[in-house]
Amino acid sequence: MLLSLVLSFMLAADLGPAVGTTIPEAERFEEHLGAEGATIVFVRSVDWCPFCKTQVMELAEQAEAFDSEGRPLIFVSYDTAEKQMVFAKRRDIDEPFISDEGSALIKAFGILNEDHAPGSRAYGIPHPAIFVIDEAGNVQAKLYEEDYVTNSRSYSNRPATDVVLEAVRAAE
Repeated sequence: MLLSLVLSFMLAADLGPAVGTTIPEAERFEEHLGAEGATIVFVRSVDWCPFCKTQVMELAEQAEAFDSEGRPLIFVSYDTAEKQMVFAKRRDIDEPFISDEGSALIKAFGILNEDHAPGSRAYGIPHPAIFVIDEAGNVQAKLYEEDYVTNSRSYSNRPATDVVLEAVRAAE
């Protein structure tokens, strides 16, 4: 059952850098890498998105498991660093956040949600996605809602923490 869940989140290959390629702007993640790489979690917002907040909290509860695999969690959103810090402090989350105001990193990864027009509050959000990378910044696995293009509620479909951990453990 777990394997089929992993596959349903990993089958689509169009969103973001391909498995086996190097992530864009890899240097932005270097200081947060573990011995084997990292688990990079792109979320829409930890300021206003309830699905993102829940996902971040659930993953952060298992941070030690990610650390023990040598691929610690790194959270990325278009929120300001201040908003990320308020959320992390309120929820007692110690894992690093990268603020991508202006969404340059989100755009470089090719995960910008283009359903929102410039000037709207949601402009600049990513399609929620998780990239498991090695220590050189190469994508080992990626997870996101396969039907992100036609499913207007795909933002609420997130892989469970055990599915993400399984992908981390299976990464080469």
